[in-house]
Amino acid sequence: MTLDGELRIGAFTLAPNGLKAAGKPSVEDFGGPLLFALWAQSASPWWIGDLLNLGDARFGEHFSQVCEGYVSGEQLQRYESVARRVPKENRRAGLSWSAHAAVARLPHAAQRDMLTRAEKFGWTSADLNKKVRAEVARRRAAGESVPPEPTSKDTPTRFLDVETLGEGGPPRPEAER
Repeated sequence: MTLDGELRIGAFTLAPNGLKAAGKPSVEDFGGPLLFALWAQSASPWWIGDLLNLGDARFGEHFSQVCEGYVSGEQLQRYESVARRVPKENRRAGLSWSAHAAVARLPHAAQRDMLTRAEKFGWTSADLNKKVRAEVARRRAAGESVPPEPTSKDTPTRFLDVETLGEGGPPRPEAER
């Protein structure tokens, strides 16, 4: 598989660098592809993080560089860290990935509480970040340990032996082809 493929949804062909419309689609024709794109955009950090965590579990240290050249290693490690720290049962489809990143350093029960309150009161990610910082300060003052914020520093850098991933290895960025 390469990242230069296309996906067809109705009258639209989506590609990594844009889309094409066949004919003159109606307003109604735009709905499905637009909602799919918005859904994929909000879900993709979770997909990436979960895939990295599952791949690490299956292939060990040889896995994580499969995406090298497509997005920064720091961003991949952040996706991986947040997905590892925020279990699927705590994730809320109605909240942004950034909201979940804000609560990732809290214990699971506190994550659920903060995310529930964010939904109920309509907090932005910035609001949630402030609330989490206050909660972290409260916990530290009470002598509780609090993990660091999820960053690339909590996920070790690994290297990939592409030959162990199967025929042809991972897809390569255009510059390497």
